[in-house]
Amino acid sequence: MRIRLLINIVLFVVLAAIPLVAEIITATPEHVPGTGFSILLYQPFGFAYVILTSFTFLALNIYFSSKQQQSFILGFAIGIAVSIAWFAITFLSVGQLHLSLGGKL
Repeated sequence: MRIRLLINIVLFVVLAAIPLVAEIITATPEHVPGTGFSILLYQPFGFAYVILTSFTFLALNIYFSSKQQQSFILGFAIGIAVSIAWFAITFLSVGQLHLSLGGKL
């Protein structure tokens, strides 16, 4: 159970850092809105990154549930919960960073 929690936390942080780093690196004084929102919501198609991340959390937690001889539903529920939490926190973080760099929503 500890390894599942640790891997979920590490994956959560790494996957949340990608749009945040993209926002920081691509925002310039001349071009305030960076590409953090685009990566999170639009590139290469609508919600691609969110779908990939959700699938990753689902697959990981279902795998750990099967390995620990727990219910498939438990792994699925944990994966969905982590995915929703990841999206909410990442969306708010990218939005706050975007605003703090001088962008508008």
